[in-house]
Amino acid sequence: MKTRYGYAGIHMFDRSTGLNILADEVCVAPAQWSVAPRYMSFALTNACELACPYCYASKLPARLTFESILMWARELDSAGCFGIGFGGGEPTLFPGFVDLCRTLHEDTGLAVTMTTHGHRFSKGLVDALSGNVDFIRLSMDGIGPTYERLRGRPFSQFQEKLAFVRDTSRFGINFVVNNETWPDLQEAVSFAFKNGAEEFLLLPETTVDGDLNVSVELLAQLSSWAQNNYGQCRLAASAHGAASIDAPILISSNPRYESYDFMHVDAFGMLRTTAFAKNGLRLQCDASIIENISRLRAQVGSMGEIVQ
Repeated sequence: MKTRYGYAGIHMFDRSTGLNILADEVCVAPAQWSVAPRYMSFALTNACELACPYCYASKLPARLTFESILMWARELDSAGCFGIGFGGGEPTLFPGFVDLCRTLHEDTGLAVTMTTHGHRFSKGLVDALSGNVDFIRLSMDGIGPTYERLRGRPFSQFQEKLAFVRDTSRFGINFVVNNETWPDLQEAVSFAFKNGAEEFLLLPETTVDGDLNVSVELLAQLSSWAQNNYGQCRLAASAHGAASIDAPILISSNPRYESYDFMHVDAFGMLRTTAFAKNGLRLQCDASIIENISRLRAQVGSMGEIVQ
């Protein structure tokens, strides 16, 4: 198991099973805290074949470099990071994606995860990624006609691709909650766990600026539903969503130290405290990501905004 030290205590993690053990009775001095965040996400590319109307990802062409990601990931691994997540855009459109996952899994102790629409999965991709990806987050907004209307692909095709995803790695379902998908939620949860999902991630719709784009009434309904169901299956929520969903579905983090839990690099090479943060630091291809993490952390206030 990999061990890191932080504000919450001593944290141990096994990437193959996803097991977390937190010794929160241990007080760790700040000088001993692991410098890297517990988890770092990378938007490898902004490219995607789908055109979901609620997608907040940038549509401007941009892509990170293979060499930079390897360098940054190795630094993160040495500095106490537990895992990296690849998204976009659609990460499987990134040139060399399979080699990237394989190299990182062989050369580091990082858990390698990805978020995907799943439609590029095939037997060949299963064979290439199996053993090199530890967890897959599969996006599924709605069931049947709702999914087809929003994602523009046959739901039967999604079901076929889900079988390939299931053969590749442990997986969970990402579900954007809005007025169109809300009526499908209960059926979607049943479908997900019936088909082998380990987790169901609730994502209240957000704007490109990171603001929640759902009504107060819908959030209240979602909170009530989560309170009634969180004990029946493994539910999680985005950081934005968790703050608005009144149910114990996430391990809470301290907002003052949230940059020790998570940071993000977008496809333009901007290091941010979250994917929605308006400010950040641009990483040069050969720049030390750990040095820039420390610089950014020194500039953020307790709630994650840049201090002017």
